[in-house]
Amino acid sequence: MLGYLIGITLVLTVLSPLVFSDAFAETFLVSTDKQSYNTGDSLTISGQILDFGMPVIAMSIYDPDGKILSANNLEISSEKTFTKTIQLDSPFYEKTGEYQIKLDYGQISDNHYFTVGDYSAPEIPVRVNEEPEIFLLYTDQNQYADNDTIHITGLVSSLGSPTSLIGVYDPFGMPAGFYFGTINSDLEFSTSFLVKDGVNFRTEGTYSIKAHYGESEAISFF
Repeated sequence: MLGYLIGITLVLTVLSPLVFSDAFAETFLVSTDKQSYNTGDSLTISGQILDFGMPVIAMSIYDPDGKILSANNLEISSEKTFTKTIQLDSPFYEKTGEYQIKLDYGQISDNHYFTVGDYSAPEIPVRVNEEPEIFLLYTDQNQYADNDTIHITGLVSSLGSPTSLIGVYDPFGMPAGFYFGTINSDLEFSTSFLVKDGVNFRTEGTYSIKAHYGESEAISFF
């Protein structure tokens, strides 16, 4: 029987830290008298301990660069409350920005923040969904002759429509043919066709290629 009791006592001793940690999952009710201060102001921090375990709270204050400015103990009253007033004097609180108050109570840490000076938190940029566009279009050669094959390749910024419309125009701007390039997983498209003198290429000179994708257009020449 004695061995059984000792076994129960050891099990409770091993488990007690876990029970203690769970009991302090919601420990602090904390507030400061203001959210924003100026150098020379006084800051009052106060709060209440919901689950009393130790008579003091360790408090540390850090500047906007993460440098520690002070470390103090906050005494907890018999009513389970605490309060402390701090002078935000120069030179320690001259820097404009967001300061951190860190409270440690047993194994629990809680962070609170206040600002000094005319400070506003940086805005998180909102990413706007940009329309896909063509940013690369080229041919495999700069000059072609009858019965050559023209290979056209392009690249788009993101996937929208599954194909790009490609138009070929003669030196006078008249259409010589239209083709579709399918966008692959690498955001690349391509097409090819045969040069036939008197059929799709009746005039010598500089031809243009116009590729359309969404609202964008790219031009290349050969």
